[in-house]
Amino acid sequence: MRGQDGLRRLLGAATAVVVVGCPGTASPATAAPGSRPSVVRYDSADLAEYERKWSNIYGPLDGATRSLDGGVLTVSDVPFKTGVDYSVYDHLKYMAVSNRTFPAPRQGSVEFSVDITARTPGATGGHVVHGRYGPPGSATLADPTARLYASPVLEGQQAAVVLNMIDFCTGQLFDWFVSGTRAFPLIERLPSTVTGNTTNPDCPGATEVGLDRAYTQIVREVPITPGVPHRAAIRYRQAGGHASVTYLLDGVVVARVDRVGVPLDRQGVPYTGSYPSLGAGEPLAGRIRSFSMAHGLFSLLDAFPFQYGCTPPDATGPGACDPRYAPWSVSIAPAERAFGQGAIGSFRDFTVRTVGR
Repeated sequence: MRGQDGLRRLLGAATAVVVVGCPGTASPATAAPGSRPSVVRYDSADLAEYERKWSNIYGPLDGATRSLDGGVLTVSDVPFKTGVDYSVYDHLKYMAVSNRTFPAPRQGSVEFSVDITARTPGATGGHVVHGRYGPPGSATLADPTARLYASPVLEGQQAAVVLNMIDFCTGQLFDWFVSGTRAFPLIERLPSTVTGNTTNPDCPGATEVGLDRAYTQIVREVPITPGVPHRAAIRYRQAGGHASVTYLLDGVVVARVDRVGVPLDRQGVPYTGSYPSLGAGEPLAGRIRSFSMAHGLFSLLDAFPFQYGCTPPDATGPGACDPRYAPWSVSIAPAERAFGQGAIGSFRDFTVRTVGR
Protein backbone atom coordinates (compact mmCIF):
# COMPACT_ATOMS: atom_id res chain seq x y z
CA MET A 1 0.00 0.00 0.00
CA ARG A 2 1.38 3.41 -0.96
CA GLY A 3 -0.33 5.22 1.91
CA GLN A 4 -3.33 6.39 -0.15
CA ASP A 5 -5.95 5.35 2.41
CA GLY A 6 -3.88 6.86 5.21
CA LEU A 7 -3.51 10.14 3.33
CA ARG A 8 -7.24 10.34 2.72
CA ARG A 9 -7.89 9.86 6.44
CA LEU A 10 -5.25 12.42 7.42
CA LEU A 11 -6.57 15.03 4.99
CA GLY A 12 -10.16 14.43 5.96
CA ALA A 13 -12.50 17.13 4.68
CA ALA A 14 -9.88 19.91 4.69
CA THR A 15 -9.95 22.10 1.61
CA ALA A 16 -6.86 22.27 -0.54
CA VAL A 17 -5.23 25.44 -1.79
CA VAL A 18 -6.67 26.55 -5.14
CA VAL A 19 -7.89 22.99 -5.54
CA VAL A 20 -10.03 21.86 -8.45
CA GLY A 21 -12.64 19.21 -7.77
CA CYS A 22 -13.41 17.72 -4.38
CA PRO A 23 -10.60 17.14 -1.87
CA GLY A 24 -9.63 13.50 -1.70
CA THR A 25 -10.36 12.73 -5.35
CA ALA A 26 -8.03 12.27 -8.24
CA SER A 27 -8.18 14.93 -10.96
CA PRO A 28 -8.13 13.48 -14.48
CA ALA A 29 -5.93 15.08 -17.08
CA THR A 30 -7.81 16.93 -19.80
CA ALA A 31 -6.65 16.21 -23.32
CA ALA A 32 -7.20 17.81 -26.65
CA PRO A 33 -9.89 15.99 -28.64
CA GLY A 34 -8.54 12.90 -30.35
CA SER A 35 -5.23 12.85 -28.48
CA ARG A 36 -3.75 9.70 -26.99
CA PRO A 37 -1.69 9.46 -23.81
CA SER A 38 2.03 8.84 -24.17
CA VAL A 39 3.78 7.13 -21.26
CA VAL A 40 7.55 7.03 -20.73
CA ARG A 41 9.11 4.87 -18.00
CA TYR A 42 12.38 6.40 -16.86
CA ASP A 43 13.74 3.85 -14.37
CA SER A 44 17.20 2.26 -14.53
CA ALA A 45 18.29 -1.35 -14.14
CA ASP A 46 21.64 -0.47 -12.59
CA LEU A 47 23.82 2.51 -11.72
CA ALA A 48 25.51 2.47 -15.13
CA GLU A 49 22.16 2.99 -16.85
CA TYR A 50 21.17 5.54 -14.21
CA GLU A 51 24.28 7.60 -14.99
CA ARG A 52 23.41 7.53 -18.69
CA LYS A 53 19.92 8.87 -17.98
CA TRP A 54 20.69 11.44 -15.26
CA SER A 55 23.36 14.09 -14.66
CA ASN A 56 24.56 15.76 -11.47
CA ILE A 57 24.88 19.11 -13.20
CA TYR A 58 25.67 20.94 -9.96
CA GLY A 59 28.42 18.54 -8.93
CA PRO A 60 28.72 15.88 -6.21
CA LEU A 61 27.48 18.37 -3.58
CA ASP A 62 27.20 16.83 -0.09
CA GLY A 63 28.82 13.45 -0.65
CA ALA A 64 25.56 11.47 -0.77
CA THR A 65 25.77 7.74 -1.50
CA ARG A 66 23.69 5.90 -4.08
CA SER A 67 22.56 2.33 -4.61
CA LEU A 68 20.18 0.70 -7.07
CA ASP A 69 18.63 -2.66 -6.25
CA GLY A 70 15.56 -4.28 -7.75
CA GLY A 71 14.63 -1.12 -9.61
CA VAL A 72 14.72 1.00 -6.45
CA LEU A 73 17.20 3.89 -6.35
CA THR A 74 18.26 4.88 -2.83
CA VAL A 75 20.17 8.07 -2.09
CA SER A 76 21.46 8.65 1.43
CA ASP A 77 23.04 11.64 3.17
CA VAL A 78 22.95 11.34 6.97
CA PRO A 79 23.85 13.68 8.47
CA PHE A 80 23.95 16.62 6.08
CA LYS A 81 27.44 18.11 5.88
CA THR A 82 27.12 21.15 3.66
CA GLY A 83 26.76 24.59 5.20
CA VAL A 84 26.97 26.84 2.15
CA ASP A 85 26.05 30.40 3.08
CA TYR A 86 25.51 31.55 -0.48
CA SER A 87 22.57 31.57 -2.90
CA VAL A 88 20.65 28.28 -3.28
CA TYR A 89 23.68 26.00 -3.03
CA ASP A 90 22.99 24.91 0.54
CA HIS A 91 19.61 23.61 -0.61
CA LEU A 92 21.07 20.97 -2.92
CA LYS A 93 22.36 18.00 -0.92
CA TYR A 94 21.93 15.76 -3.95
CA MET A 95 20.31 16.57 -7.28
CA ALA A 96 20.12 14.55 -10.49
CA VAL A 97 18.55 16.02 -13.63
CA SER A 98 17.22 13.94 -16.52
CA ASN A 99 19.33 14.02 -19.66
CA ARG A 100 16.09 13.88 -21.60
CA THR A 101 13.60 16.73 -21.75
CA PHE A 102 9.87 16.19 -22.12
CA PRO A 103 7.66 18.47 -24.26
CA ALA A 104 4.79 20.41 -22.72
CA PRO A 105 1.80 20.15 -25.07
CA ARG A 106 0.31 23.41 -26.32
CA GLN A 107 -3.09 21.89 -25.56
CA GLY A 108 -2.94 19.21 -22.87
CA SER A 109 -0.80 18.12 -19.97
CA VAL A 110 2.48 16.51 -18.97
CA GLU A 111 2.80 14.74 -15.64
CA PHE A 112 5.88 13.53 -13.76
CA SER A 113 5.44 10.95 -11.00
CA VAL A 114 7.49 8.61 -8.83
CA ASP A 115 7.13 6.50 -5.70
CA ILE A 116 9.07 8.13 -2.84
CA THR A 117 9.94 6.60 0.51
CA ALA A 118 11.52 9.20 2.79
CA ARG A 119 13.36 9.10 6.07
CA THR A 120 14.63 12.37 7.53
CA PRO A 121 16.30 11.68 10.89
CA GLY A 122 16.96 14.79 12.96
CA ALA A 123 14.25 16.86 11.23
CA THR A 124 11.59 17.77 13.78
CA GLY A 125 8.64 20.09 14.08
CA GLY A 126 9.18 23.43 15.75
CA HIS A 127 12.84 23.86 14.84
CA VAL A 128 13.96 27.50 14.59
CA VAL A 129 16.79 28.72 12.36
CA HIS A 130 18.83 31.77 13.45
CA GLY A 131 20.96 34.14 11.42
CA ARG A 132 21.82 37.77 10.80
CA TYR A 133 20.82 40.19 8.12
CA GLY A 134 23.86 40.88 5.97
CA PRO A 135 25.90 39.57 3.05
CA PRO A 136 26.89 35.90 2.69
CA GLY A 137 29.37 34.77 5.32
CA SER A 138 28.61 37.56 7.79
CA ALA A 139 26.61 35.48 10.30
CA THR A 140 29.76 34.24 12.02
CA LEU A 141 31.11 37.75 12.61
CA ALA A 142 30.69 39.35 16.01
CA ASP A 143 28.86 42.41 14.72
CA PRO A 144 26.67 43.91 17.47
CA THR A 145 24.95 46.18 14.98
CA ALA A 146 23.69 43.37 12.72
CA ARG A 147 19.95 42.79 12.89
CA LEU A 148 19.10 39.28 14.11
CA TYR A 149 17.00 36.83 12.13
CA ALA A 150 15.01 33.85 13.43
CA SER A 151 12.35 31.75 11.74
CA PRO A 152 10.60 28.42 12.45
CA VAL A 153 10.97 25.94 9.60
CA LEU A 154 8.82 23.01 8.54
CA GLU A 155 10.08 19.45 8.84
CA GLY A 156 10.49 19.26 5.07
CA GLN A 157 12.51 22.49 5.00
CA GLN A 158 15.06 20.88 7.33
CA ALA A 159 15.45 17.75 5.19
CA ALA A 160 13.40 16.27 2.37
CA VAL A 161 13.33 13.83 -0.52
CA VAL A 162 12.29 15.75 -3.62
CA LEU A 163 10.74 15.39 -7.08
CA ASN A 164 11.33 18.40 -9.37
CA MET A 165 9.72 19.52 -12.62
CA ILE A 166 11.95 22.20 -14.18
CA ASP A 167 11.88 24.50 -17.16
CA PHE A 168 15.36 25.99 -17.22
CA CYS A 169 14.42 28.49 -19.94
CA THR A 170 11.77 30.35 -17.94
CA GLY A 171 13.12 29.31 -14.54
CA GLN A 172 9.73 27.85 -13.55
CA LEU A 173 9.84 24.93 -11.11
CA PHE A 174 7.29 22.68 -9.45
CA ASP A 175 8.44 20.48 -6.55
CA TRP A 176 7.24 17.86 -4.10
CA PHE A 177 9.13 17.85 -0.77
CA VAL A 178 8.57 14.61 1.17
CA SER A 179 9.99 14.20 4.70
CA GLY A 180 9.50 11.60 7.42
CA THR A 181 5.97 12.57 8.48
CA ARG A 182 5.06 15.54 6.27
CA ALA A 183 4.96 16.57 2.61
CA PHE A 184 4.44 19.83 0.80
CA PRO A 185 4.16 21.08 -2.78
CA LEU A 186 6.36 24.05 -3.67
CA ILE A 187 6.12 26.39 -6.63
CA GLU A 188 8.93 28.72 -7.64
CA ARG A 189 10.55 30.68 -10.41
CA LEU A 190 14.30 31.01 -10.21
CA PRO A 191 16.12 34.21 -11.22
CA SER A 192 18.39 34.30 -14.24
CA THR A 193 21.46 34.51 -12.00
CA VAL A 194 20.70 30.91 -10.95
CA THR A 195 19.45 29.41 -14.25
CA GLY A 196 21.61 31.33 -16.71
CA ASN A 197 18.67 31.18 -19.09
CA THR A 198 19.50 34.30 -21.11
CA THR A 199 22.91 32.91 -22.12
CA ASN A 200 21.74 29.32 -22.70
CA PRO A 201 21.79 28.45 -26.43
CA ASP A 202 18.95 26.00 -25.79
CA CYS A 203 16.71 28.87 -24.64
CA PRO A 204 16.31 31.23 -27.62
CA GLY A 205 14.33 34.32 -26.69
CA ALA A 206 14.63 33.75 -22.94
CA THR A 207 14.00 36.90 -20.91
CA GLU A 208 15.72 38.14 -17.79
CA VAL A 209 14.08 37.02 -14.54
CA GLY A 210 14.71 39.39 -11.64
CA LEU A 211 13.10 39.82 -8.25
CA ASP A 212 9.98 41.27 -9.84
CA ARG A 213 9.35 37.87 -11.43
CA ALA A 214 11.14 35.35 -9.20
CA TYR A 215 9.37 33.71 -6.26
CA THR A 216 9.48 30.61 -4.06
CA GLN A 217 6.35 29.58 -2.17
CA ILE A 218 5.32 26.53 -0.14
CA VAL A 219 1.72 25.89 -1.09
CA ARG A 220 0.43 23.57 1.63
CA GLU A 221 1.80 21.09 4.16
CA VAL A 222 0.05 17.75 4.70
CA PRO A 223 0.75 14.86 7.09
CA ILE A 224 1.71 11.50 5.60
CA THR A 225 2.08 7.96 6.83
CA PRO A 226 5.78 7.46 7.63
CA GLY A 227 7.92 4.62 6.36
CA VAL A 228 5.86 3.67 3.28
CA PRO A 229 6.11 4.67 -0.40
CA HIS A 230 4.05 7.64 -1.49
CA ARG A 231 3.25 8.36 -5.13
CA ALA A 232 4.22 11.98 -5.77
CA ALA A 233 2.91 13.48 -9.01
CA ILE A 234 3.07 16.93 -10.63
CA ARG A 235 0.84 17.69 -13.62
CA TYR A 236 1.29 20.81 -15.74
CA ARG A 237 -1.54 21.70 -18.07
CA GLN A 238 -1.97 24.49 -20.57
CA ALA A 239 -4.83 25.20 -22.92
CA GLY A 240 -6.60 28.23 -24.31
CA GLY A 241 -4.03 30.69 -23.01
CA HIS A 242 -4.19 29.36 -19.43
CA ALA A 243 -1.67 27.32 -17.45
CA SER A 244 -2.09 25.44 -14.18
CA VAL A 245 -0.23 22.88 -12.09
CA THR A 246 -1.81 20.14 -10.02
CA TYR A 247 -0.03 18.34 -7.20
CA LEU A 248 -1.16 14.81 -6.33
CA LEU A 249 -0.04 12.49 -3.56
CA ASP A 250 -1.13 8.85 -3.70
CA GLY A 251 -3.70 9.83 -6.30
CA VAL A 252 -5.20 12.53 -4.09
CA VAL A 253 -5.27 16.11 -5.37
CA VAL A 254 -3.53 18.14 -2.67
CA ALA A 255 -3.41 21.47 -4.49
CA ARG A 256 -3.87 23.13 -7.84
CA VAL A 257 -2.33 26.48 -8.70
CA ASP A 258 -3.72 28.53 -11.55
CA ARG A 259 -2.00 31.39 -13.41
CA VAL A 260 1.43 29.76 -13.32
CA GLY A 261 4.09 32.45 -13.07
CA VAL A 262 2.08 34.72 -10.76
CA PRO A 263 2.94 34.34 -7.04
CA LEU A 264 0.19 33.00 -4.79
CA ASP A 265 0.06 36.08 -2.58
CA ARG A 266 -0.36 38.25 -5.69
CA GLN A 267 -3.27 36.04 -6.72
CA GLY A 268 -4.87 36.53 -3.31
CA VAL A 269 -5.11 32.82 -2.53
CA PRO A 270 -4.18 31.21 0.80
CA TYR A 271 -0.82 29.49 1.20
CA THR A 272 1.58 28.69 4.05
CA GLY A 273 3.13 32.16 4.15
CA SER A 274 6.58 30.91 3.11
CA TYR A 275 7.68 33.05 1.37
CA PRO A 276 6.09 36.43 0.48
CA SER A 277 6.94 37.56 -3.03
CA LEU A 278 8.76 40.79 -3.87
CA GLY A 279 7.16 41.35 -7.27
CA ALA A 280 4.04 40.70 -9.31
CA GLY A 281 5.47 37.89 -11.46
CA GLU A 282 3.99 37.26 -14.90
CA PRO A 283 1.72 34.62 -16.48
CA LEU A 284 3.73 31.96 -18.32
CA ALA A 285 0.96 30.21 -20.26
CA GLY A 286 2.20 29.28 -23.72
CA ARG A 287 5.83 30.08 -22.93
CA ILE A 288 6.90 26.75 -21.40
CA ARG A 289 7.91 24.34 -24.15
CA SER A 290 9.42 21.46 -22.17
CA PHE A 291 10.47 20.23 -18.76
CA SER A 292 13.38 18.34 -17.27
CA MET A 293 12.70 15.90 -14.46
CA ALA A 294 14.91 15.88 -11.37
CA HIS A 295 15.09 14.26 -7.96
CA GLY A 296 17.25 14.50 -4.89
CA LEU A 297 17.75 15.42 -1.25
CA PHE A 298 17.20 19.02 -0.20
CA SER A 299 16.99 21.48 2.65
CA LEU A 300 15.37 24.92 2.50
CA LEU A 301 16.45 26.90 5.55
CA ASP A 302 17.19 30.29 3.99
CA ALA A 303 15.15 33.44 3.80
CA PHE A 304 13.81 34.40 0.38
CA PRO A 305 15.25 35.68 -1.95
CA PHE A 306 18.22 33.53 -0.98
CA GLN A 307 20.96 36.18 -1.19
CA TYR A 308 19.96 37.22 -4.68
CA GLY A 309 22.32 39.86 -6.06
CA CYS A 310 25.14 38.92 -3.67
CA THR A 311 28.63 37.51 -4.20
CA PRO A 312 29.98 34.51 -2.25
CA PRO A 313 32.27 34.86 0.74
CA ASP A 314 35.93 33.96 0.33
CA ALA A 315 39.13 33.78 2.37
CA THR A 316 39.20 37.56 2.73
CA GLY A 317 35.75 37.85 4.29
CA PRO A 318 32.02 38.09 3.53
CA GLY A 319 30.58 38.65 0.11
CA ALA A 320 28.89 41.84 -1.02
CA CYS A 321 25.30 42.52 -2.07
CA ASP A 322 23.85 44.79 -4.70
CA PRO A 323 22.37 47.70 -2.72
CA ARG A 324 19.00 47.11 -4.42
CA TYR A 325 18.74 43.64 -2.87
CA ALA A 326 20.87 43.95 0.28
CA PRO A 327 17.89 44.55 2.65
CA TRP A 328 16.67 40.97 2.07
CA SER A 329 20.00 39.15 2.43
CA VAL A 330 20.17 36.86 5.47
CA SER A 331 23.38 35.10 6.44
CA ILE A 332 22.98 31.76 8.27
CA ALA A 333 25.98 30.10 9.90
CA PRO A 334 26.98 26.54 8.88
CA ALA A 335 26.03 25.12 12.30
CA GLU A 336 22.49 26.43 11.82
CA ARG A 337 22.29 24.86 8.37
CA ALA A 338 23.56 21.37 9.22
CA PHE A 339 22.58 20.58 12.81
CA GLY A 340 22.51 16.77 12.62
CA GLN A 341 19.57 16.26 10.27
CA GLY A 342 19.77 14.18 7.12
CA ALA A 343 17.74 12.34 4.51
CA ILE A 344 17.45 8.90 2.96
CA GLY A 345 15.25 8.70 -0.11
CA SER A 346 14.15 5.75 -2.21
CA PHE A 347 12.72 6.31 -5.70
CA ARG A 348 10.89 3.85 -7.91
CA ASP A 349 8.83 3.99 -11.10
CA PHE A 350 9.76 7.36 -12.60
CA THR A 351 6.97 7.97 -15.11
CA VAL A 352 6.17 10.74 -17.58
CA ARG A 353 2.62 10.82 -18.92
CA THR A 354 1.73 13.25 -21.71
CA VAL A 355 -1.78 13.92 -22.92
CA GLY A 356 -2.43 16.23 -25.87
CA ARG A 357 -0.25 17.87 -28.46
